[in-house]
Amino acid sequence: MKMSLYNFLLRLFLYVVIVCPVIVFAHAHDKSYVTHGQGHNAHVHIKEPPCSTCPRHGRCVPKVQCPAHVRSGSYNPACHLDGVVGVCCFTGRSHATESEHRSRASTATNIQDVKVSHRQSRLKLEDWVMTAAELLQHSPMTVTNSTSPSFGHHLSVVSHDARAASLGRGGLLNLFAAQELKARQAISEDDLLLGLTENTDGPFCPPQPTCLAPNRYRSIGGECNNPTSSTWGAVLTGYERLLPPDYSDGTWAIRTSKSGAPLPSARTVSNALVLEGSHPNPTHNLMFMQFGQFIAHDISAGVVFTADNGTAISCCINDGEDLLPPELTHFACAPITIDPDDQFYGQFKRKCINFVRTQIAPAHDCSVGYAKQMNGATHYPDLSHLYGSTEEKLSSLRDVGGLLKVFNDYGRDLPPLTERKECLSTKEGAACFESGDNHGNQIISLTVLHTIFTREHNRLARALSAINPTWDEDRVFWETRRILQAEFQHIIYNEWLPLLLGPQIIKTFALSPSEGYSSSYDPHANPSLSAEFSTAAMRFGHSVVDGRITIPSPKMGRIYETISIQELMFQPTRMRLRHFLDRLLIGLSTQPMQIVDPYVTEGLSRYMFHGGNPYGVDLAAINIQRGRDHGVQSYNQYRKLIGLDIFTDFQQFPPNAAKRLITVYENPDDIDLWVGGLLEEPVEGAIVGPTFANIIADQFARHKHGDRYFYEHGPDVNPGAFTPSQLEEIKKVTLSRLICDNRDGIELVSQPPQAFLRADLPGNEPVPCDSTIIPSMDLSTFRED
Repeated sequence: MKMSLYNFLLRLFLYVVIVCPVIVFAHAHDKSYVTHGQGHNAHVHIKEPPCSTCPRHGRCVPKVQCPAHVRSGSYNPACHLDGVVGVCCFTGRSHATESEHRSRASTATNIQDVKVSHRQSRLKLEDWVMTAAELLQHSPMTVTNSTSPSFGHHLSVVSHDARAASLGRGGLLNLFAAQELKARQAISEDDLLLGLTENTDGPFCPPQPTCLAPNRYRSIGGECNNPTSSTWGAVLTGYERLLPPDYSDGTWAIRTSKSGAPLPSARTVSNALVLEGSHPNPTHNLMFMQFGQFIAHDISAGVVFTADNGTAISCCINDGEDLLPPELTHFACAPITIDPDDQFYGQFKRKCINFVRTQIAPAHDCSVGYAKQMNGATHYPDLSHLYGSTEEKLSSLRDVGGLLKVFNDYGRDLPPLTERKECLSTKEGAACFESGDNHGNQIISLTVLHTIFTREHNRLARALSAINPTWDEDRVFWETRRILQAEFQHIIYNEWLPLLLGPQIIKTFALSPSEGYSSSYDPHANPSLSAEFSTAAMRFGHSVVDGRITIPSPKMGRIYETISIQELMFQPTRMRLRHFLDRLLIGLSTQPMQIVDPYVTEGLSRYMFHGGNPYGVDLAAINIQRGRDHGVQSYNQYRKLIGLDIFTDFQQFPPNAAKRLITVYENPDDIDLWVGGLLEEPVEGAIVGPTFANIIADQFARHKHGDRYFYEHGPDVNPGAFTPSQLEEIKKVTLSRLICDNRDGIELVSQPPQAFLRADLPGNEPVPCDSTIIPSMDLSTFRED
């Protein structure tokens, strides 16, 4: 008996080590060893043991990082990957398989077809622009009421960068050229979807940045990070894709259901599936939620179309009374219809939620292709929402001495005041603040983090200036920015991500900070955001928002006030109250956030951007529609991408979810990614389910591996690398230390060591801010001899 077991194990070993690569090399069909399902429903299908080493120099990666593996006829055998099963990848992040690449290489687009497509593209753009200009003469096409929910939403997605409009038109030109070539059968549907059009030049080429010798400091707009792909991650470039888009016309038209019928209204889906409810998280606090929004604003800001004069486009009559008639509707409109019997909006006789599509970004290589939406922020975690993404913006925020400008409010430094009329209150004494992305007033808890990081910049700048008296103010500013960006990245990777994703996902994607320098830089890793991350996975945060924020008063020993979040949107004047900053910071540390589930507070699903009206925008419906705008495929396709079984029947969902899903969707293949992701049980040790966890982990892995200026990269990679002793000090930094160093100190005198966990958790009780339990960074390592 023992000998037979020994022989079995020996044969298994020889199969994995020797036979498996031989089978793989012979191009056998992909056999996988994968875990399907989640939670107690998980089950294992063992078809063939994974290979221990990938053949032909293939890389063993998580399945989400090799999209070609879901293609029919793909060649991606399973492999061992640090405790889990990945796939051997030979085509990188390309959506096409090896055979599809070879097939495309033998074809070429007829030059005459290209010329015709250019001409037709320009004619079509001229027609669209002329029509839009004529529509501008009709007042219903623009949002004229600055207190309407539509205007508030517009403020959250508009770009003030003058380059966006011209680049957006260039993106349309290349899109129209692709549509013309497709209509002439000069390029195929697969060529477009798989991104195999790189040799088909479009009529518009975006200007390329001038990249000189390697700069010690990362650029303001994110350009010139990668030596060979200088626009990767830059502001006003397009979101990338984990999977090819699902546009109903293959290029830009919004996705339809599997049957070909229109998908259910995003508001109908939201109303049926995204419910109001309170489910406090047992461990994570509201600071975790708020820091997540702070990260999201830094790296993602979809830029919507505007009218030619820069005003907000309206797709509804009188802010929602009805849809505009087709002849008065702008080409960028995709309004969300409201059912007449909608239990909330129906009482205000609203039939339409305004929704304007995201601008199209031209490909950096001038090629034609399907629509890729434009990101108005740099794609890197680089604090662009603090410093701005343009020279002009940064210049307006800088002060003398290497400092950032502040509003000194009777001895308390707050972000500088803005002249934009975006805050609800304009009475004397009201405050409305400036930020690098112009979005810092959306909610007052976000304004608080802008305040902390503004103060931290100035604290560092003063200290660096004192220990390096020969530095001029430019040197002080840029060195301070470099250090603060490193602090921000370290907090993300060392504190925030582990609590979001859990230990196994962190290990699988190699996201933990290294001992000393990291050796993970990959010049082939594109750090640009994926559409799936931006429109769905990272928007898990809307589920964890609590409908009310509690403001405690430690000196009084009681709750000072409890405020509904709709009363804190674009109303940051409370920041001027002397005790408010400290009290809110204490409240964010102690109050639990909500768990990730299909429940969203009515402050977001009914009153977002209400502007003083009795109703606002439904943010859940906006999320669903934005995913469709970006061509994000259905939820099932991303389950398949990460190696989970797809749902073929609604009854495979939990009973309560199944009952609601079947009332709005025709088929499980129609379920929107954001909706499906919220229905998943969390990964062990995480707060999100497997689909969102993989999409988010993939994104932050590419941020780490594809960013030459990532704080852990050494001088062999990073022109602005820290010395080993400086990096050691940076790795002491925690958000709790930033809070302690930049609080007002009126009522906040102690802080929980782990800033993202509830202060009432055993072992995380607040300690005095001068305690060594919250370590401080020794800036003497930055003294220049």
